[in-house]
Amino acid sequence: MTRAATRRALLALALPGCASAQPVAAPAAAGGLQARAAAKGLAFGAALSTRQMAEPDLVAAFREECGLLVAEYEMKWSQLEPTAGNRDYRRAEQLMAFARRHRMAVRGHTLVWHESEPRWLSDLSARGTAAAMARHVDETVLRWRGQVATWDVVNEAVAPEDGRGDFLRRTWLLNRMGPDYIPQAFHLAHAADPTARLAYNDFGIEHATLWSRRRRLGVLGLLRALRQAGAPVQVLGVQAHLQAGQPFEAGEWRAFLAEVVALGLTVEVTELDVNCAALPAAAGPRDAAAADLVRRFLDATLAEPAVRSVVTWGLTDRHSWIRRGLLPEHRRRDTAQPRPLPFDDGMRRKPMWQAIAAALDAAPPRG
Repeated sequence: MTRAATRRALLALALPGCASAQPVAAPAAAGGLQARAAAKGLAFGAALSTRQMAEPDLVAAFREECGLLVAEYEMKWSQLEPTAGNRDYRRAEQLMAFARRHRMAVRGHTLVWHESEPRWLSDLSARGTAAAMARHVDETVLRWRGQVATWDVVNEAVAPEDGRGDFLRRTWLLNRMGPDYIPQAFHLAHAADPTARLAYNDFGIEHATLWSRRRRLGVLGLLRALRQAGAPVQVLGVQAHLQAGQPFEAGEWRAFLAEVVALGLTVEVTELDVNCAALPAAAGPRDAAAADLVRRFLDATLAEPAVRSVVTWGLTDRHSWIRRGLLPEHRRRDTAQPRPLPFDDGMRRKPMWQAIAAALDAAPPRG
């Protein structure tokens, strides 16, 4: 796959317990994951941070494997505007320059997210909060107008456990502005760059559990409400932080994707990784089980023609947020290091890489 062919493909984009899983066979096609994805009219990419750009082996693998870049932290509100009115684009621009230099598309992540709201926002009135959000969305999207293929406009706004009838998460913006902050953010982003595709992005919707099913209901309800209100939402971002040991049912998942597509949306896998805390410590069986889950998930997902891309939340285990143990469910009871991504600490391809490659090779071509 030549760079020109890869670029054309990018431009065309407008479990029961798995401890007994067998290693995934190496796929027949050659090349990195982006070349395999582009051959099917898809894109493959990963999250990257500026600190990782200082690691030559990671950068070399990123260039080989990825046609799509997502800023891990650098485009979030608290990073772009740590103090009110003082915008700092320097680190984000380093990633944008990297993407331009290597002819990669960019996903913008994320404009509105309750965990990246700057601290100074809490000092504002309801009117001041609305004005601050409007300025942030407008200035951020205008900064990279025509350079960002898709924006995650609103991230993780659904939380059935918060007890609202509409399943929305009780955030600062919701409390200050009401549910209208969500369609407002989409309208603002569209006005700033009508060419960018606009996504709602969420997690925890993939598994065949009561918790995930309730989240799927919440996500579908939100998407329907946005479409009925005329908000320019075009994409569902499926984070796909998969949980080894939780059930995954392909038919159930495909039915959900069909409902999303029926609303007129496309789908992007945006943050793929696997939490293997429930699996044995031995790396071999653990990697095989993680790869099996990824392959089953991607086979079911990529069978839907409206799915446009696959992004992993990093490339290598050594930088994964799961390894940092940010959430209690990520912390193992033994001393084994988490292994959630396609490359190990030494930047060697793991069975998960093979699973992604095989799923891309098996995916039906996009028109």
